[in-house]
Amino acid sequence: MDVAVLVVAFLVLILLGVAVGSVTGLSPGLHVNNVAALLLATRGAWIGLVAILIPGAGADSLLTGTLISCFLVATAASHSVFNFIPSVFLGAPTEDTALATLPGHRLLLAGNGAKAVALAARGAVLGTAFAVFVVVPLRFLLSDPIGLAERFRPWTAVFLLGLLGAILATEYRGRHPIRRVLRAAWVQALAATVGIVTLRGALPLDPNTILFPLFSGLFGLPTLIVTLRGPLGRIPHQRLESLRSLSRADARCALRGTAAGAAVSWLPGLSGGAAATLASVGGRKRSGPHQFMIVLGAVSSSTSLLSVTVLFIIHRTRSGTAAAVRDFLGDLAPWSGLWSTPNSLLAILGASVLATAFAAPLVVRLSRRIAQRCSTSNPRRISALSLVVIQGLLLVVTGPLGLGVAAIAMLVGLVPIALRVRRVHLMASLLVPVLLTYLAPAG
Repeated sequence: MDVAVLVVAFLVLILLGVAVGSVTGLSPGLHVNNVAALLLATRGAWIGLVAILIPGAGADSLLTGTLISCFLVATAASHSVFNFIPSVFLGAPTEDTALATLPGHRLLLAGNGAKAVALAARGAVLGTAFAVFVVVPLRFLLSDPIGLAERFRPWTAVFLLGLLGAILATEYRGRHPIRRVLRAAWVQALAATVGIVTLRGALPLDPNTILFPLFSGLFGLPTLIVTLRGPLGRIPHQRLESLRSLSRADARCALRGTAAGAAVSWLPGLSGGAAATLASVGGRKRSGPHQFMIVLGAVSSSTSLLSVTVLFIIHRTRSGTAAAVRDFLGDLAPWSGLWSTPNSLLAILGASVLATAFAAPLVVRLSRRIAQRCSTSNPRRISALSLVVIQGLLLVVTGPLGLGVAAIAMLVGLVPIALRVRRVHLMASLLVPVLLTYLAPAG
């Protein structure tokens, strides 16, 4: 087989993945899981596309599956960068960017909206790069000889309880620390109740889109309502200066985000939102909103890549992307050691790195153009327009029931603002339902 043809086909699929990821990332309510489901439903057409790009490749099922998997991983990598744009400029969060809505929107109102997105893009690039170096140590940690994946599973519930307690402990500060902790506990209880009702099968919503109304209501809509009720004025002129050169502090933030993404990529039932919670505990106050955006960018990108990598290590899926990759690749050969790294995994790592490298500058350029349009705009008008757009998307994607979920979640999302506690406690809406999964008796 001609190597040049193979390389060209690989790059074409990566660029196509970046394009598709940009669409899903910029469209609140669309998720990479939707793309994965569509790929599986149209498997024959994609095999035909690979056969056109590489004549004769259709007979090699492993090669075909690897190339399609590279496209899907590139889509996920691109999505993880592009979805910070609606989070910052529209206040429309996904599970992975829910926490980014808060400092991102604040930076927008300070004239640094484009910078907020650029910092997240920098974190995504660093997170992907660090994640590649984490792959081999993660292999030896989770599988032979340490076997942490199996050893830790009985302790998952304890870990989640500890994480919830650690988030509560961050409120033990200032005047009346006990009162602050009790208020935060009340916020966690409310968020957990909404999360249990929404995520534990009580509502007939599509699992691929169910988090859109939940997190829009908890994080996005309250931010926009606060802006609507704020003082009259205009969104300040958006500064478009370039980011400063990479610093050690940036690298440390990205490492922290990558470590959180690596941890949560294999913990059963947890995903990017929980990784963001883990990385944010005690971090935002110390590093500020600028470096907090780097943390979140690294969390999003590293979780996206490592959740697929875990499939090769312990043969379990932790995301819709990983499940689709498993279907396309079939039975995976054992990864026995450093020098026997599967070729499919190497290709997937390359696809993720290239897709992130392509997507990041595109996101930065697009965010600068959007910021120029936002400059001197009335923040109330922008917030009102964003509210209409998000509600319209909710109605189209999730129907009237999704609108109802978002409305109830919005009321809960306003509580921490009124009580003056951190909104990271709202992540209990995801953590507590997962916790109940592991506390429930088997069978």
